[in-house]
Amino acid sequence: MPKMRALGTSITYAPAYTSAEVDTKVIGSLTSVGEISPDSEELDATCLDSAGGYREFLQGFKDSGELTLSGYLDPDKPGQKQMMTLYGTGALGYFWVTFPDQATVAFNAYVKSFTLGAADVDGVVGFGATLRISGAVTAT
Repeated sequence: MPKMRALGTSITYAPAYTSAEVDTKVIGSLTSVGEISPDSEELDATCLDSAGGYREFLQGFKDSGELTLSGYLDPDKPGQKQMMTLYGTGALGYFWVTFPDQATVAFNAYVKSFTLGAADVDGVVGFGATLRISGAVTAT
């Protein structure tokens, strides 16, 4: 079974999806990019004449979920500064995760949370962010 190291995975931000040149920012200094795990509601379609007395279901609205990021705080990284700004404004942005084999997943999201990590003796100050995905996720 093929395996791939996570080393080299990145996430990039742009103000919107466009084929033109835009001001993109790599988030940078990440130690973890969480899973993208879409889910959907279920609609109970059971009726009094459902076969064999079994409940029946239909898929409802889909939800692309959230993506958590964590890393080391580096105020010189423009992508980290952008995450703080986006949290403050609540604006949607276009993000894409690029894996080492150049496969990508792309989506629109807003920064739902931005945290600054603890400062411990012999520790590195971290940061965390949660992206709330809006709409569908595209994988290539």
